[in-house]
Amino acid sequence: MNRLASQLALLLFGSGACALVYQVAWFREFRLVFGASTAATAAVLALFVAGLGVGGLWFGRRADRHARPVRLYALLELGIATSAALTPVLLYVTRRAYVGLGGTPVLGLFAGTLLRLVLSALVLAVPTFLMGGTLPAVARAVQAEDDVGRRRIGWLYGVNTLGAVTGCVAANFWLLETLGTRCTLFTACTVNALVALAAWWLSRRSAASRASIPRAPLRALRSSRRLRPVLPFS
Repeated sequence: MNRLASQLALLLFGSGACALVYQVAWFREFRLVFGASTAATAAVLALFVAGLGVGGLWFGRRADRHARPVRLYALLELGIATSAALTPVLLYVTRRAYVGLGGTPVLGLFAGTLLRLVLSALVLAVPTFLMGGTLPAVARAVQAEDDVGRRRIGWLYGVNTLGAVTGCVAANFWLLETLGTRCTLFTACTVNALVALAAWWLSRRSAASRASIPRAPLRALRSSRRLRPVLPFS
């Protein structure tokens, strides 16, 4: 495992923890809007998973063609932190809209479920869509021809999952009880922004290291290939 992969794995651990802290905080906020019914929880969970899936498909193809995938990862993390920090405002709008329309008791089960899906998408669509692109971007940055079994990518996925478990445990058993839902959310946004800054620094350093590689031997090799042997006349 090279140094860049180890550093990105540490960042993926942090971003995975932040993602599950977001999810736990959003679930608690949506329960105050939609209630704690199974249908309401399922609607929020469906939008969360759908956003991750669509983001993975969209950014997966673009990460393969991106010249600087670590910078793409940094931009994604910064976008996640920014959009997650705006969700309290969107949750306020969602609450006013759902209560103003009467919710499921007035609209009925079908229309109420559809309304919950639309309002959940208003809050979750952007951050979850960006979350889906983080792992493909990092995988593109560490992939190598000698890694036939894709062990680096598997290891990064495992570290990201471990970070998600850590974030879920920390949010449920410590952060929410100590800081409250809103402060927990903003704490995760702060950590996410620090991850983005660290990833941006890594992208700049890796670009500088590539630029510092001497080109003279390569040019000499190419010029030597253009030479032809001079044979004596007989």
